[in-house]
Amino acid sequence: MFPQSAATKPLQRAVQKPGDLRLLRDEQLLSRFFKDREDAAFAAILERHGPLVYGVCQRVLCDANDAEDAFQATFLVLVRKGGTLREPARLASWLYGVAHRTARKVRAKAAVRTRSERQASDMPTTEMPTSAASDMTLDELRTILDQEISQLPQKYSLPLVLCYLEGKTNAEAAAQLGWPEGSMSRRLSRARDLLRSRLARRGLALSAALIVSMFAKRAAAVVPQQLLGTTIDAACLVAQGVNVEDVASPACAQVVEEIVVGMTVTSRFTISAILAVTALTVMLGVATWQFDSMAHAASQLNFFGGSTPHALSTPSGATGATISLDGAASGSCGTLSTQPAVATGCSVP
Repeated sequence: MFPQSAATKPLQRAVQKPGDLRLLRDEQLLSRFFKDREDAAFAAILERHGPLVYGVCQRVLCDANDAEDAFQATFLVLVRKGGTLREPARLASWLYGVAHRTARKVRAKAAVRTRSERQASDMPTTEMPTSAASDMTLDELRTILDQEISQLPQKYSLPLVLCYLEGKTNAEAAAQLGWPEGSMSRRLSRARDLLRSRLARRGLALSAALIVSMFAKRAAAVVPQQLLGTTIDAACLVAQGVNVEDVASPACAQVVEEIVVGMTVTSRFTISAILAVTALTVMLGVATWQFDSMAHAASQLNFFGGSTPHALSTPSGATGATISLDGAASGSCGTLSTQPAVATGCSVP
């Protein structure tokens, strides 16, 4: 499953005992691992969130080796991208999403591999026993639950992950996130409602109690000790600059690279979208300011008043003659005719 390369041999060891590091928050552990290069900090992260990640991988993948590859790939992605997390306090939700995405990618690759092997051997597919089919149905339902939780907004997926999948109380989850306990309870209730409605659109009418009980059966899986040690070794080497393909299986290394590339592309698209929206907002603001300026200038000229001034008219209140469009002129002192030598009521200079 994992290559025994020369790079990994010197680091084969038992999992370090995190000790007091277990009391630190996720963001503190990440800082100590990425900034101070403390291997024990990563061991504490793995001990805290490993069962959650392994549970997701087991629910999505039937093959034990594939589940272990997905588990290790998830934490190697953390080594590659964890130093730039915008909200490190929400590490549990981030790992849950990465684990689910990674496991699905591993499953897709395994399906292609299995299909190719069947075509090569030209062997018919055998039917599974009834008990296995029943277990598979439960696994498929748990996989659907994972899919729906991973698509919820983070403020709702976080309570589900922490309380249902990691087994924390409302108070413990609220303290970890810095939320009021009442807010945690409200968001957890809202998250259950959203999850039920999303499942109902799939034709699955499940109560919240049934959902909780289904996850409780296999939510927190026991991570094999050897897998823990190998993952810590690989993660610490990658953090030191060793290539992923030198410390992990080819299948695991390929999945890590694809997930990291996908995250990078998504991040660039998000940044481009934000810049585009910002530029559009600035343009609209400038256009609105210019329009307001023009409207203000027009109001000063009384363009939208009751009477429309003409270029040949004198301003309102001015004395003297006004020349009309037909050539006639009138004024306060009489009428001025356009005929030469005819004047009435006033003298023409």
